[in-house]
Amino acid sequence: MVIVIAVEMLFVISVIYFLIGMKKSSQHEIIEVVIAKAWQNRFAKIDLIEKCTSYIRRNEKYHIYSEKKLEKKKKADKKQIDAYAANEEKYLEAKRIGLVDLIPLFGYNFCSVLGLDAESDLLRNLMISCEQSGYVELERGQETNGKKNSVIYSYYILASVISYVYMGVMAGLFLFLLMLFLGKEFGVSLAVALVVVAVMAIVGYLPMDALKNKALNRKEEIDRDFPNVVSKLVLLTISGMNVSNAISQTAQSGDGLIYRELAMVVKESGQSVSLEGALTHLQSRCDNKYLDKLVTLISKSFSSGNANLAEDLRGLNEECWLEKKHSARRMADKVQTKLFIPTMLMFVGILVVIIIPVMSGFNLGI
Repeated sequence: MVIVIAVEMLFVISVIYFLIGMKKSSQHEIIEVVIAKAWQNRFAKIDLIEKCTSYIRRNEKYHIYSEKKLEKKKKADKKQIDAYAANEEKYLEAKRIGLVDLIPLFGYNFCSVLGLDAESDLLRNLMISCEQSGYVELERGQETNGKKNSVIYSYYILASVISYVYMGVMAGLFLFLLMLFLGKEFGVSLAVALVVVAVMAIVGYLPMDALKNKALNRKEEIDRDFPNVVSKLVLLTISGMNVSNAISQTAQSGDGLIYRELAMVVKESGQSVSLEGALTHLQSRCDNKYLDKLVTLISKSFSSGNANLAEDLRGLNEECWLEKKHSARRMADKVQTKLFIPTMLMFVGILVVIIIPVMSGFNLGI
């Protein structure tokens, strides 16, 4: 009985605190939530477009789908892309705001209570993931409360996680009490409550996990192709081509992620952004230590009149390929370690298959 009363009090206090946290929300926070929801639909649209482009290219090369199945898949994806675009417009025009969309507002208040700001490691790492996710919108400035786009979106993602976990705790307490009142056992009631908390926590964490995975996948793809890019830049600069043209030619020589990023550098530098500024933007979008060295070398060459740039790039090229060899070796070691257990299990299975008949024959002989 004491436990039930304590849980009841805890549930009432948690609900009151949640409502107070929601009530404390400022207008700027509401605007940021609406903008973040619009971005979320935009990014889902971008991801789906990239996915469509990828399977269309694979189908052209390997003929995975029949024409009928491919058209059906493209139409279904086109319908979903249009839906994401429509939702984005509705959020930006404040025509699609529901109570569920405002759930993260509690998390904003909780972040301020915990003292989580842009200087905290958690939010800083999340902002880096935002900027390296490939969503260019998150890299540029936004006039909402003077914050960068990556700050706005990372706050929204973290606030969503906190809010959903807190709501999961409230829902878990409520179900725990309800099941006890219905005569269920304490252990069963507690298990149901914990499952609800876990489910809500997973729902809140999924956007953060997707963002981090996208940034990680981009890093792996860039690391894989970057040595080839540097090699091409070395050849072009040695032949006497200037840096701008060398980057432009290299961008057109492939269709991988790093080549598309270089094409964006060329596009930006052809507009109102200098080449150095465009390369700085590239650094914020891509996580690669050799890319940072490349940008430093190119920036240095502008101040020194391209002196020794080709030699510096050649040295960087050697470093990149050496690192790629080490990475391949480390990957091979990981695969070998992962294969050790299945190999041992197969070996034991083979021994069992051989030894049991032999032992059976030996016993029969006796």
